[in-house]
Amino acid sequence: MYSIIIAVAAALLTGFVTGRDLGTAWGIVCGVAAFLIAQLIIMLVLRKKLNKLQLGMQQTMQAAQVRIQRQVQNFQQRPVGSPKLMQQKLEAMQNDALHETLRLTAAFDPYYRWNWMLARQINTMKMQLYFQLRDFARTDQLLPKCLLMDARSIAIKLVRMYRNEDPKLDSFYRKKCRRAKGEDGAFLACVYAWIKLRQDDPAKAIAALVEAKKNSDNPALIANYENLANNRPKHFSNAAFGDNWYALYLEEPKVRPQKVQQRMY
Repeated sequence: MYSIIIAVAAALLTGFVTGRDLGTAWGIVCGVAAFLIAQLIIMLVLRKKLNKLQLGMQQTMQAAQVRIQRQVQNFQQRPVGSPKLMQQKLEAMQNDALHETLRLTAAFDPYYRWNWMLARQINTMKMQLYFQLRDFARTDQLLPKCLLMDARSIAIKLVRMYRNEDPKLDSFYRKKCRRAKGEDGAFLACVYAWIKLRQDDPAKAIAALVEAKKNSDNPALIANYENLANNRPKHFSNAAFGDNWYALYLEEPKVRPQKVQQRMY
């Protein structure tokens, strides 16, 4: 890590010079101060550069969203062709924007050696983009290199473990999800419960919902719990989570919305 090396070098040099002139105690104090100051300066410079790159990516995605929304409005005002063809065109435009965003992530590569967390942060972003593109092979390659801190990333991990029949799915859920609170906890518990129902394991499904209810009063969570508790598994539904649920590609909405859903991360 370049930032650590530079900060340590600054600390050693400052400590040596100060210690020689003012004594060991002052040398240690000044060395520590030099280390912290060097780290702060490097952090501020890096933050400025990284914020500029992130702003460029955001502007690219926003511009794509504006173009897609304009196409939707034009079609609503003057329908030309079938809705299915229009939907395909909009999806192609969105996929082009996602590929462009992925291309822009390469600009972060030179900074990985300055910030040891940056690579994992960018890998998380890329993993979500590849998943949205349904490039599941690349998604699986990136998942071990990601920071699984947000609900969407964790949900994607659960989905890929389910699709790959990973025997560690249950232990992963216990480790990463059981203590999640609020809306995130409710969402992850319902995703896991859906998976366990598909695996013919309703006991673990209802156990996850019971645990999640301690930290969330989400209506969908409560409804799913009541359906399973009253032996109505066919009424289990995560549709109330909307696009967050359908973006996992486990189910298709029964009625497709006329307005294209934007899912750019």
